[in-house]
Amino acid sequence: MQHLIDSINRKTMRSSSAVKIYSIPDALSPAERAALDEVAEQAKGRPILDIGVGGGRTVQPLRAISEDYLGVDNSEPMVSACRQRFPNVRFALADARRLVDLPDRSIHLAMFSCNGIGMVSHEDRLQILREIYRVLEPGGVFLFSTQNQNCSDHDKGFKFPHFVFTKHPALLAIRAVRFGWHTCVSQFNRMRFDKHSIRTPQYSIINDRCHDYGVMLYYITLANQRRQLESIGYQPNARAFDLNGQLINDDSALSSIMLIARK
Repeated sequence: MQHLIDSINRKTMRSSSAVKIYSIPDALSPAERAALDEVAEQAKGRPILDIGVGGGRTVQPLRAISEDYLGVDNSEPMVSACRQRFPNVRFALADARRLVDLPDRSIHLAMFSCNGIGMVSHEDRLQILREIYRVLEPGGVFLFSTQNQNCSDHDKGFKFPHFVFTKHPALLAIRAVRFGWHTCVSQFNRMRFDKHSIRTPQYSIINDRCHDYGVMLYYITLANQRRQLESIGYQPNARAFDLNGQLINDDSALSSIMLIARK
């Protein structure tokens, strides 16, 4: 199962369409902004590790805090896109499970955005949390987002792609063709991948609708995520924010949760 999830997600994340998607937006989400604002002052001028950097969406907000910055991704096309976009910034091809080029206690702030930590198996997720803990200096922080097992998306069946109607005939035709294409791809991927979904009280790994159902994503509740972090050695009761950037204590019904884990 470990290698299967890796294979499915890596293929999607190395596609030209995925690189394009993660290269367009620059703004942080409200949850990312809230979490980063909380740790920015302490992180000024200190080493930052941007994991799963994608097309470079988080580069400028993090480098505004510190120019001692390294962006990493396990997708070669993503790293290449970042190097072209930011030629004077450090990027490297690296796997978050094995950050072999980073010494112990060498990073103050690590960030893994866009639920990137949810694109691996349960065992590999725990390994990532351990590896980040290893490279964090004492008092360092790890910011990451995760899919919420308590949200309604977790138990929904197949959802058709979004379609926006227009009275313009030519535009309507283009949108109809795109809708048909994405529907076919989504149904094909759903048929191939949904049979590998796992649902347990502790976590789920499900065929998520992102990228036309071309990924397997990890879902977990806030309480269980905090238990995971504590079992590895992070400080108890990690701070958490919902999608709107609101601080949450016990739970959320929204699809994603942003956490600040402190060493």
